[in-house]
Amino acid sequence: MNEPRHFRDERDLEAMRNLLMEGRKADNGTYYVHIGDLGWWLYYPPLEGDFWDHIHLWDDPVRPGRLLGWALISPDWVGIDVYFQPELRGSQLANEMYLWAEEQATKVARGQAKKTIYALWIWHDDAVLVQHFNQGGYRLSRGFVHLTRKLDGSVAPTRLVEGFVIRGCKGEPEVVARARAQHEAFGSSASFERYLERFTNFMRSPVYNPELDIVAVTQEGSVGAFCIVWIDTINKVGLFEPVGTHPDFHRKGLGKAVMLEGLRRLQEKGMQSAIVSTFEDNPAAIKLYESIGFQIVNRLGTYEKDV
Repeated sequence: MNEPRHFRDERDLEAMRNLLMEGRKADNGTYYVHIGDLGWWLYYPPLEGDFWDHIHLWDDPVRPGRLLGWALISPDWVGIDVYFQPELRGSQLANEMYLWAEEQATKVARGQAKKTIYALWIWHDDAVLVQHFNQGGYRLSRGFVHLTRKLDGSVAPTRLVEGFVIRGCKGEPEVVARARAQHEAFGSSASFERYLERFTNFMRSPVYNPELDIVAVTQEGSVGAFCIVWIDTINKVGLFEPVGTHPDFHRKGLGKAVMLEGLRRLQEKGMQSAIVSTFEDNPAAIKLYESIGFQIVNRLGTYEKDV
């Protein structure tokens, strides 16, 4: 296996997206994250730093512009994401990509005096990767439930909540209220000033679409709940990421209201199904998603290894 190269430009990002969509289209037993996940990771990065310098790509020697695989190694909590062309599932080359990423992650962890590395987004019933991680000395830890629902029928009308308007975000003119809602919904330990800077940069990025950032807003301009939906035009699958409600506005049905509007907008964009994931020990979120027609179809494990 040749050494991978570092990320260069927008053409590489497009090739990374294409690989993810091809993997999802193949539906071969290995999970490929939605291209919206990739956009969210790269343009709304952790406060500790961005991911751009930690992307590694293996070029296809036969087809210029196509990737055989790519890896992202999170520099802060040392997580490994590896994706390869679907025809490589179970191959020696795919195995070597994972081993290369593990070696790099181990160096990062030891350099930061961290004891553990992580591999993410592994189907519980992916026999190929489960065997790989079990044989490699990993253990299964906290993971996610993965839910889906079809969009081939009518979507319930957006629920009206007294005192709130459900609409697309206004973008930067509304960034303070939008960032505040997310900061509080997820209990961020970061200062709001840093969080606001981060969200402003995300709104200025090429992946942000205010029409797909749906908010429930009071007459005074406070954002009570929010969700962002992302589209995959190849597979016709929409993604919800993130979804949240400000703690001051719990138990008002706002999360359900913004998600119903999100489903409607995904359907307008031609999506045929929608997906969402949450921690397997988050019953409130699971109950919300199931209340609007989502069903758990699988679980996504996180594997960890002490190094």
